[in-house]
Amino acid sequence: MELFEEGARVLTQEMVRGGWTVVQGWVTRVFGGDETKRHRALEEVAETRRELDAGDGGAVSAEEVEQSWRTQLRRLLREDPAAAAELRALLDEVAPSGTGNVTNTARDVHGVLIQAGTIHGGVHRNETRYDGDHVEMRGNRAGRDVIGIQNNHGDRRSEG
Repeated sequence: MELFEEGARVLTQEMVRGGWTVVQGWVTRVFGGDETKRHRALEEVAETRRELDAGDGGAVSAEEVEQSWRTQLRRLLREDPAAAAELRALLDEVAPSGTGNVTNTARDVHGVLIQAGTIHGGVHRNETRYDGDHVEMRGNRAGRDVIGIQNNHGDRRSEG
């Protein structure tokens, strides 16, 4: 992905979230070298806000906004190489920090465990018991390979 495309994507995402003060700060930084371009870009931010907030049939889509900012950022980076360094620095600042390390330690634990980064839609607790074949992980630490005790209980379905 080109720098101007990534910049337009991140800028548009923040606009859609409603982070207008943040967007204005970013635009001021990236277009900072040229007063006229910065003023024009900030006017474009204000116009985009009005269009996104309109809520009527004339409102623009996020895709249209992103395309517009792609064009503006591509032009800016072509005309002002210093803006590229500022845009890269800004994107590095707002980029997710990456995934962290996860370590799971299994002990004699009973109950519900939920392990998730983000949960959409709620959590439903369902008390289920599993007596079928399984690998016992009690007390083990898993780094890469999982090592446990295999329990084979056979077919426990009642016949009749």
